[in-house]
Amino acid sequence: MTLSPPRIDVTDTDKADARSSFLVLAGWYVAVVAAFGLFLGTLSGSVPADCGEVCDSERSRTLLFGLYVVLPAMFLALLVSLATLAVLISRTRIRSAALVGTLAAMLPLAVCGLLAASL
Repeated sequence: MTLSPPRIDVTDTDKADARSSFLVLAGWYVAVVAAFGLFLGTLSGSVPADCGEVCDSERSRTLLFGLYVVLPAMFLALLVSLATLAVLISRTRIRSAALVGTLAAMLPLAVCGLLAASL
């Protein structure tokens, strides 16, 4: 009687690592938030002199837009990205965690960018 070598289940090794893919996805969202913060730093914080107290500065208007419009859109995009990440990890054979995380993040972030640019 000869012993055969143990079989190796290759289905788990043909997929990207879920933790690394999630970290790449989170990195994209952190990059977007950091870019928004840098953009806020370039805007003027001064109020026009002839406007009085009823006007806001460019920085405060952009910050309010970010809080009331961009933040909920980013939250929805994050939910869509997480669902896409779960599908990509379970249904595809892409082995690169960087590629899976980037693919999961790009479509929702691009849609948010287009919506923010159109407003």
